Amino acid sequence: MLRKVLVVIAVAILTVGSAQAQFKFGVRAGFNLTNLSFDQESGSLIRSDTKFKPGFQIGAVGDYSFGESFAIQPALVFATQGCAIKDSGETENLYYLQLPINAQYKLDLGKMKLLLQAGPYLGYGLGGKYEGEDITMGGGDDADYKALDFGVGVGAGLQFGNIQAALGYNIGIIDIDPSEYYSAKNSGLALTLTYLFGK
Repeated sequence: MLRKVLVVIAVAILTVGSAQAQFKFGVRAGFNLTNLSFDQESGSLIRSDTKFKPGFQIGAVGDYSFGESFAIQPALVFATQGCAIKDSGETENLYYLQLPINAQYKLDLGKMKLLLQAGPYLGYGLGGKYEGEDITMGGGDDADYKALDFGVGVGAGLQFGNIQAALGYNIGIIDIDPSEYYSAKNSGLALTLTYLFGK
């Protein structure tokens, strides 16, 4: 599964890079509200309900523009995920490197542009913290969560010159819980600010 995902992403980037497109480099920072949804898959005790918790993301962006109305925008960001536990208020912080690749449609509104975007993302878990205790992420049975995360994102925003402000929502597709008792998937809102260098 991981190999197929990586191949698809590599082909997409190479295809875009070889096309006649204007390339810009940029930086991104944003505020995240994330959650983990758990579904019970056996007769074990049900885990406490979760709720959204705040976090952040920061990283670099590439922008391949095809004319004035369409762009492909890959990015590499460090992002926090996780959730808060409703009953206790405790927080579970997960740290990821994420590679979102968005197709972006731009509608000219005069002094600004309306942005509509959607695309897949691939995440690799680096670890985390739960009330001061380390969370392990990997492929072994002793890991708290699987390292690989994959999903899709949709969003909308506005562009003023070289600045893009967007609100997006990511939906995790892959179950990141290695146990046989639960299915756990990431989800979250992100309010981001992107600056693209160049004209």
